[in-house]
Amino acid sequence: MSSNGDSWRIVSPAPGSAALAVAGARARERRGVLAQVRTADSLAVYRGSEPLAVVMLARHGWRRTEMAMAIRREAAPHMRRLIRLAQLTLFRLAQDRLIVVSIQPSNLAGQRMAMLSGFCRARLKNPFLWVYRRE
Repeated sequence: MSSNGDSWRIVSPAPGSAALAVAGARARERRGVLAQVRTADSLAVYRGSEPLAVVMLARHGWRRTEMAMAIRREAAPHMRRLIRLAQLTLFRLAQDRLIVVSIQPSNLAGQRMAMLSGFCRARLKNPFLWVYRRE
């Protein structure tokens, strides 16, 4: 890690300021991300002093965890690193629980990131549900 603002760090729980930074300007998204950060386990990924992503992990029962992620547009050049971080983290979490994400069918970037992180579309009638596969 360098001292010129390129250093990466993870802060847990994610501060509200990071949630607001990644949520964007739309009030509905800001409220939603803040609510998730308050009610779920969360972490913020920073590069230098700028938050790039916020991840929320909400438990549903004793074996199911739903993951949600908010990512800033400025994170685009760093997607490989963010995906690798997700792969390493999810692999460990999936040892004792099922991890799912809900992705809108129109969110092609979200679907691509989910696939690269190890998720696949669930074989259910619900077109939004993706399940992490530890393979």
